[in-house]
Amino acid sequence: MRLPSLSALAPALLSAAILSHPHAAIARTLTQPPDIQGGARVFANVCSACHLGGYNAVNPARSLQVKVLEENGMFAADAIEYQVINGKNNMPAFGGRLTDDEITDAAYYVIYQAQVGWNKSPLYVNYPSKYVPESLMRAYR
Repeated sequence: MRLPSLSALAPALLSAAILSHPHAAIARTLTQPPDIQGGARVFANVCSACHLGGYNAVNPARSLQVKVLEENGMFAADAIEYQVINGKNNMPAFGGRLTDDEITDAAYYVIYQAQVGWNKSPLYVNYPSKYVPESLMRAYR
């Protein structure tokens, strides 16, 4: 019996290798650059309840500081996207609740903000508030 050639098996082997990678489920081609400002909005509206200022209110040891992200294999946008989509431990899954673009933008915002420093240079989020009049918002810009 003759075994199939390696070139015949290559597509199946490549597919198996890709699918075994934990982040392969979210791998996609970006059609435009991530919107960091949009990511800041998503972060402010969704993520900041637990991660305000790059901290972690539920598990303080798992902050969004560069060193901690690197130690946990999370200093990459695709790793953050995977966790946001699927959730883990006390973090709920946001896949299906946020769009792909919102998740991507938020992930890139986290990487950006971790690099520049959460407390040193927070990105200003310019979005309307239903509680504060626009005239008052302008006074703080």
